[in-house]
Amino acid sequence: MRLFAWIIAAAILAAAATSFVIVDETEHVVVTQFGRPTAVYSDAGFRLKAPAPVQRVSRIDKRRLFTETRATELLTADKKNVIVSGYISWRVRDPLAYLRAVRTREFAENRLAALIQSELGSGVGGLAFASLVSRDAERSGLAPLERTVRESSEKTAAESYGIEILDFGIARLGFPPQNLQSVFARMRAERSRIARGFRSEGEAEARKIRARADRERDEVLATARSDAERVRGEGEAEAARIYADAYRGHETLFRFLRTLEAYERALKDNTTLVLPADSPFLELLTSRLPGVGPGEPGWPQAGPER
Repeated sequence: MRLFAWIIAAAILAAAATSFVIVDETEHVVVTQFGRPTAVYSDAGFRLKAPAPVQRVSRIDKRRLFTETRATELLTADKKNVIVSGYISWRVRDPLAYLRAVRTREFAENRLAALIQSELGSGVGGLAFASLVSRDAERSGLAPLERTVRESSEKTAAESYGIEILDFGIARLGFPPQNLQSVFARMRAERSRIARGFRSEGEAEARKIRARADRERDEVLATARSDAERVRGEGEAEAARIYADAYRGHETLFRFLRTLEAYERALKDNTTLVLPADSPFLELLTSRLPGVGPGEPGWPQAGPER
């Protein structure tokens, strides 16, 4: 009798332990009775239920979840192969529909990935390859593609699986190995074309700068030469005036000094001149120049001795 009493007590305690459920704020709790849902609790707290196995509890995460899609090779509108993988941000909106359709997170992720892959294949098939790889935000087709895939998948996910798709994005866009070399070749050709354009523009600008600098240099040199000639002319005129003032009234002496300067320039060491005897150049050497010498008119007179 005592053993039977202990068994009854243990059964009562087990039933009491399974007669309540604690709902966490991060989850939905679905109470089922013989497999049929009887209650759904989404707010945190303490709830009562019939003991197991009459009623059982299924817990569903209600937080924002993330799922990565596997890389898939797709075909663009212009028959170019690309490898695309993405991510899905989602959460459970209808716990009952979710429990009936997928039950587990793993199964839900598989269904979502299949749905997204189908819509992604249709979207990529309607875009040209250039729009997928364009760096121009206005010409790029990635953002519209992501938006289209998300919007076209939202209704099916909500109605069939009780799931709300919050966001979808492309995580990686690549190329099959057999296409990489041709893609790299096109990229190199495009970069070379751009580089040639920049180089030709730079050379043209350099020629403009050099031409402008040469023109400015010629203008500066011309101005400097003009100023130099003007200054030289003014100096020579001033020198001539000074010479004229200095030798005015002493023309004979001036002639004598000029003759000596001519001799100094012409008669260097080991110089041989062949001239006729009556050459005016030898007049000072062969005879005294007329009017040249002390006491002659035009010759400077010595001052009185002191």
